Amino acid sequence: MNTIKDISIPFEDYKINVKLKLSALWVAVMFCYVYGDYIQVFVPGIMSEALLVSAEKEGIQFEFFAVALLMSIPSVMIFLTLTLKPNINRRLNIIIPSLFVVLLVSINLETVWGFYLYLTGLEVVLSLMTIWHAWRWPKTENMS
Repeated sequence: MNTIKDISIPFEDYKINVKLKLSALWVAVMFCYVYGDYIQVFVPGIMSEALLVSAEKEGIQFEFFAVALLMSIPSVMIFLTLTLKPNINRRLNIIIPSLFVVLLVSINLETVWGFYLYLTGLEVVLSLMTIWHAWRWPKTENMS
């Protein structure tokens, strides 16, 4: 029978590997990017501008490629974070989110849309958490 003493028993908790934490942060930030881009489609004027885009417009293919390249990085980092060796993994998980934070802030400084400001803020927080976890990557005890 359950007694009042059962309340004091701590919940079971598992230590989560830093690679899993970092990978999950990349998943979360990637979803924010996707949601922001999806919701942006409904901002007045965006669709009408998109309909005017022509493949012949100078530089448009380069712009699309640059955006595709930029947005593929979080997707690739989900996998790389789980598979790369700790040294390079740690460095990438400090450098890449740092660059994304600078890019996010510089690109979204002029927006007035609340959803975009919210997602940008969340993306910055998730990126800073990624940097923090990578910076504090646990070290193993030297067995020599």
